[in-house]
Amino acid sequence: MEGPFQLVESVIDTVVTKATPAVFLIRRVEETEKYAYYKGRLGRAPHGTLRQNLKRWLSSDYRVFCFEYVQGENAVFDRQCILWHNLGGPAGKLDNEQHPEPNEGQTTKCPVCFSNDSRYNP
Repeated sequence: MEGPFQLVESVIDTVVTKATPAVFLIRRVEETEKYAYYKGRLGRAPHGTLRQNLKRWLSSDYRVFCFEYVQGENAVFDRQCILWHNLGGPAGKLDNEQHPEPNEGQTTKCPVCFSNDSRYNP
């Protein structure tokens, strides 16, 4: 993924240069008495909507973003699922409470949940 970048309009307009599907991660800092850590939210942006998807979070407590352009809507869903699992979902480093769902009309399934790969199904 590219980033992290500051989640401000001028930066979004500068670094988001393509109108292709993408996945993104926005992050905020969580603090405890002993340490601070990033907590984030994953999202996906269909063809040409990454800028507007990021800008809707400008007034939130999220402060930085990363993104990755992906070729094809099924690949966007696959990448979002892999990132969701790698970051531990809501029990890990994400605010997303629900596993990503395919867009309406998509028949693809999560490559992690439906994998025989022992890295994803211990």
